[in-house]
Amino acid sequence: MKVLGILGGANREGNTDKLVEEVLAGAREVGHETVLVKLVDEKIGHIGYNKGKSTFPKDDFEAIKPHLEAMGAIVIGAPIWYSTVDSRTHAFIQRLYYYSSYYSEENRKRWPKDVKAVNIITYAQSDPHYYDQVLTWLKTIEKDYGMKGIKEIVAENTGEKPVEIRKDLLKKAYELGRKL
Repeated sequence: MKVLGILGGANREGNTDKLVEEVLAGAREVGHETVLVKLVDEKIGHIGYNKGKSTFPKDDFEAIKPHLEAMGAIVIGAPIWYSTVDSRTHAFIQRLYYYSSYYSEENRKRWPKDVKAVNIITYAQSDPHYYDQVLTWLKTIEKDYGMKGIKEIVAENTGEKPVEIRKDLLKKAYELGRKL
């Protein structure tokens, strides 16, 4: 099975990256193929709307589509900024509209069935439930695209307790990858 990791945010080696990498490492250990897309290295534009039709920019999403269409699981890692996912992750999720039946039944058929998912959020607030609304919003992908069994990893207080020193959190990420 192909496991696609999507890393949002601007930090290529930060808290979010470490957790996404651990999930992918666990998946590789049990024989899954893994691909990591760091959105900071990609140009993902925004969907437009003109004369009653959605328009999609020519951007790096085109290179990601083959991985999306072949995946059996997706790992989305997003740092939280201003009470929501970072802008790169948000743009990526909006671009998934390409696979929406509202946009195109033909494109919808390209989205794999029963994709598993792991949503990872990281932030500086100390309350582990501070951004539960973001996790709820991320779960809309499950409903919209028929995904199953979305798992979550929350890394709160990462300013004082970076992920690299939190062995329990790293182990949880690794084990989630093994169970995909």
